[in-house]
Amino acid sequence: MPGQPRMKTLLLTSIVPALVFMAGCDRAAAQTQATSTPRATDDGGGTAAVLRARIAPPHDETVAAYRQSGAVNASAHPLTDREWALVERAITDLPPLHRDVLERRLARLSFIDAPSSAGTALTRSSEGPDGGPLFDITIRADVLDKSLSQFLTDKESMLFADDGSGYSVRFSAGRAPALTYLLLHEATHVVDRTFGVSAEMRPFKALWLDYRDLAAPYATGPMGVTTYRRGQPIPLAESPELYKALGASPFVSLYATASAGEDLAELAAWSHLSRLSVPLTVEVRDAKGRVAVTVEPLRSPAVQARFAVADAVLARASAKSSQTP
Repeated sequence: MPGQPRMKTLLLTSIVPALVFMAGCDRAAAQTQATSTPRATDDGGGTAAVLRARIAPPHDETVAAYRQSGAVNASAHPLTDREWALVERAITDLPPLHRDVLERRLARLSFIDAPSSAGTALTRSSEGPDGGPLFDITIRADVLDKSLSQFLTDKESMLFADDGSGYSVRFSAGRAPALTYLLLHEATHVVDRTFGVSAEMRPFKALWLDYRDLAAPYATGPMGVTTYRRGQPIPLAESPELYKALGASPFVSLYATASAGEDLAELAAWSHLSRLSVPLTVEVRDAKGRVAVTVEPLRSPAVQARFAVADAVLARASAKSSQTP
């Protein structure tokens, strides 16, 4: 209603999945830009140019959220020419559905210097002039210098406590940059929340009792007690059993167990990355460097079947939305 504060929702991609704020600050300029920019007519370069115009410093509330997560000196990050090229490549690599929704619903794409933050990326929403949602995506700038392999290895290390056992966990995702994955993941949150897929359509009811609660047997198994599920770090000696459980499950990653929304974002991101020939291997090694467990989630028939379901449900949601007057 006019004069009432609008709901601002922030999804911080970290071990803390969501932060919710009420605020009434003015976003007219960002809203006007997002809704009045001409739509691109091609599949790649035009969209990149349209979305490049949305790149701007992060919103004050976004900066505050990063500071509250531990990055007390968080500040806007100006992109270098090399970084601009990385960003445009990541935008071009998005699926057509994601690019189309971002053209209509992205208010701004921002980068932030906040290396000590517990979270890597944040998606913030508000009500647009047409009553539909608008989104800000903010990404921590240090990931611009990381490969996806390094990023995933570093991120997953937060699940474990060093117990002196000598076990280690390493991810391999070829030569893919971390930014390609992160933008895919965050853009899927925008698509999801635009169409109400994970919260309203609930395509994976067999795995999720509700948005945050896993169904049996995953709720009480090794994957149900990680820091992604608000548990405590586990000893590294338990990492082989944890990744054996992942390999036997229909989840593409452990982070997918954080919520139904993260599950969908991981499925959509990795489904598209697999089509871009990006591999994914997780190796657990013991103190002598011997491989104890190897998991290749993208080769799992159960995961591949869920890729097809996720792709289909997003396409149906988009088609239904386009038919609505």
